[in-house]
Amino acid sequence: MSPAVAILIKLGIRLVVFTGVFWVAAKKNEKIVFEKKWATPLVAFVFAVLNTALYWALRPILDIATLGVAGFAMPLVINGGLLYATVKIFEKKKWFRIDGIFAALWMAIFLTLAHGLLWVGIDYIPAHV
Repeated sequence: MSPAVAILIKLGIRLVVFTGVFWVAAKKNEKIVFEKKWATPLVAFVFAVLNTALYWALRPILDIATLGVAGFAMPLVINGGLLYATVKIFEKKKWFRIDGIFAALWMAIFLTLAHGLLWVGIDYIPAHV
């Protein structure tokens, strides 16, 4: 399988998982709001692209900057930043918003857990089996 196809497959899996995460989060927390219900997959796609592309670029830089001391917290910090970027992208169109810091933190934790499961399932296990 070519690297481009592998990246597209991983992106597709992340899109499905993150769409589910955003949908469940919006159902469980009234402060996570999708003004347009059809925007959920679009928001998840933007987050999945940011997560796939920027996460892998940012993590080594931040690990070096913190000398690995905060390595256990880096996924949460990075996913929180990517969530903030995603909210800012859709803020002007009023398709997606998060009202409050605790709702944003809750969502970042939820996304980080999903990210961890995705990493184990589609990155770590296939490389080590």
